[in-house]
Amino acid sequence: MQHTLTSERLILRPFVPQDADAIVAALNDAETCRGLTVVPYPYTNQDADQFISDGTAQASAVCLKDGQLIGCIGLGAQLGYWFAKPHWGKGYATEAAHAVLADHFAHSDTDVMSGYVDDNFASAAVLRKLGFVVVGNTMLHIRSRGIAVPAKSVCLTRTQWEAQS
Repeated sequence: MQHTLTSERLILRPFVPQDADAIVAALNDAETCRGLTVVPYPYTNQDADQFISDGTAQASAVCLKDGQLIGCIGLGAQLGYWFAKPHWGKGYATEAAHAVLADHFAHSDTDVMSGYVDDNFASAAVLRKLGFVVVGNTMLHIRSRGIAVPAKSVCLTRTQWEAQS
């Protein structure tokens, strides 16, 4: 996402080089990485610099209104997100995803896909709250764990979004 979105408690904005330290701190946690397909563990400053400079990422920094970076969210081929562990369980993933989805459906009728590993109950709950429905079972390779794990594919249509919102 190349523009800034705001919600009640959050600012979603493009990543900048100054975000690298916060990204490294958040992703150097095995529990945070355990359901992320492409994130290496341990996560280095070089990884963060590459992620920020890549330019192909459809991801946004998720920040509190005071500017503190607490996570990442993106909508490219799929909706994906991660949040630093101290910010789990506070509704930030749902709030950030709601902002991204509202922006998406304001400009597009395209369905949104996402997924979660079967043992990531928190992510499953976030996606369910947003109106996503399970459309299939799959296996996802988790880079940080070096294994493929069972996962669910989920989809949100514009009709489902409008019924939910």
